[in-house]
Amino acid sequence: MKKLLTLCGFVLLSLSASAQVHFGIGTGVGTTGIDIDASLTVGKYVGVRAGVDIMPQFKVNKEIDLKTEDANKKVSQLTNEIKELNTKLAQYGLEQVDLNQYPGGNLPEKMDLEGKLKNTTGHVLIDVYPGGGSFHFTVGAYFGPDEVIDVYNKEDGFMKPITAYNEAIRNAAQYPNVQQVVNQYNLKMIGAELGDYFVTPNPAENGNVKGYAKVNGFRPYVGLGFGRAVPKKRIGCQFDLGVQFWGKPEIYVPTYDKAAGTYQSEKIDGDKAGDDAGKVLKTVSKVSVYPVLNFRIVGRIF
Repeated sequence: MKKLLTLCGFVLLSLSASAQVHFGIGTGVGTTGIDIDASLTVGKYVGVRAGVDIMPQFKVNKEIDLKTEDANKKVSQLTNEIKELNTKLAQYGLEQVDLNQYPGGNLPEKMDLEGKLKNTTGHVLIDVYPGGGSFHFTVGAYFGPDEVIDVYNKEDGFMKPITAYNEAIRNAAQYPNVQQVVNQYNLKMIGAELGDYFVTPNPAENGNVKGYAKVNGFRPYVGLGFGRAVPKKRIGCQFDLGVQFWGKPEIYVPTYDKAAGTYQSEKIDGDKAGDDAGKVLKTVSKVSVYPVLNFRIVGRIF
C-alpha cells in the first residue's frame, strides 16, 4: 500500500510539472470506509485521484451449537466403564487399561464465533468532466486484500478437545483396543456435513478454525458523480456512485477428506454443498461487484 501511494505521488508531481494543473486534497465517508486522497485536475476536463480507503474492522459475534451432547454421553459412559474395569484389574494385580488410548470426554457443546470484515483499499481514479463542470464519469481501480471476510473461533485454542477426539477416532485402526471401543459405541468424528464436504478443524491449527471469503485484490472501477475533486473555490464537496468489479467471491472452510484421510482449507462449490448451504453459496457467488457510494469534502491547495 505504501509503495502504491508513493508511486501515485510521483505520477501526480510529474503531471503537475508538465501541464497547468490544480492540486487538492479530500476526505470522505461511504461504502469503502473513510476516504483520504490527493487530487489534481489537468485543465477543465480531466482529474486524477490517488489515495486510501480505510475500512473499520466491523466484527459480529455468534454462538453456535456444536451438537456434541450425544458424543459426550457416550464417552462419559465409556470412561466410567473403563474405570470400573481398572478397579477390578488392580485387585487382581493385572495390567490396567490406558485411558489415554480412548477418545476423551468434556467436549465443548457451544462455541463463540466471530466474523470480521477487512476491506481497507487503495485507489487510483481518473475523472472526466464532459462539459468542464461538476458532473463527471470516473474510471480506475481499487487495490485491496483478497480475503475480505474472516470467520473464526473467538477463544484461542478452543477446538483442541475436538481435534484430539477426532484424531483418536481417525487413528483408531492403529490401536485394536481403541477400534473396539469406537465400534462398540459407534463413535464418529465431529464436524458438519455440507453435501460432499465434511467441515472440521485441522489439528495443525492448534485448536483454531477459520473460514474466509476471497475476492480479487485488483478491482477495476467505473462510476459517475457530481463535484470536482479539486474545487474551483477553496472548499467544495463531491459525490460518487459506482461499482468495483472484484470477481466471483469464493468461500474457503477447513475440511477433512474421509477417503484420502487428509485435512485442507477447501473452496466450497455450491453444487456440492447440499441444498441449504448450496443455495446460499450460489447466491453469494453472484455478487461479483461491490457498490461504491461516497460523499467527500474537498479542498483546493493551488
